[in-house]
Amino acid sequence: MTRHTNQNGIDLIKKYEGLRTEAYRDAVGIWTIGYGHTDGVQQGQHISEAEAESFLRQDLHHAEAAVERLVNVPLNDNQFAALVAFTFNLGAGSLAASTLLRKLNQGDYASVPAEMERWSKVKDPASGEYQVLSGLLRRRQAEGRLFSASGDFADDTTLVTSEQTAAMDVPLIPEEFRYIRFAVTARSGLKLREAPSPQARVLDVLAYDTLLYIGQHVGIWVAVDLDGDGHVNGWVAEDYLEPVLR
Repeated sequence: MTRHTNQNGIDLIKKYEGLRTEAYRDAVGIWTIGYGHTDGVQQGQHISEAEAESFLRQDLHHAEAAVERLVNVPLNDNQFAALVAFTFNLGAGSLAASTLLRKLNQGDYASVPAEMERWSKVKDPASGEYQVLSGLLRRRQAEGRLFSASGDFADDTTLVTSEQTAAMDVPLIPEEFRYIRFAVTARSGLKLREAPSPQARVLDVLAYDTLLYIGQHVGIWVAVDLDGDGHVNGWVAEDYLEPVLR
């Protein structure tokens, strides 16, 4: 049975995702509601705060399963929740490819907060340079404090502004992906879709071993960048990608 995120982790994720009770289009045009929920969302939909939290708990299942699968050392409830929050925001591929995971699985718990902070930079599509995004840095620091906390935890960081939240939604490539590419593992090819849905229009079929970068995550779907220029070319299922480490 999959382990579940404690309330400390739920509250942290809710704070940084931000609540929207009316459906809206996100930065790449996907109908979204609640705390970033997209499955089955329709224009004009309204939900309550309780329904939004229920959707969030459903959406966390993929990240929870990934943390259980990838981490080989014991975790207390706060450590597990912090890693789920990190994975929910950045994707299972990011955790799998990270120095954070390697050190943690070697028993180096103390390094985790600092390793989380490394994932606070994004690539500017115009300049190609990597810059710290303050909203992401605060989120990574909060996850690090939760990882280190014993018992109850309340993040006292100032809430991110709507401008920072919007910036966090832009599908840019995290700093460590300068060194990590992902390869398609589907022998018969992987469908590149217009949106994160199995019903979305197929734009192309990526051949086995095609190399790409990944950006924004929506459940099991990831926005992919085929050229490393910061622009999203389409969406694929993350389960058919694996990191190529140098």
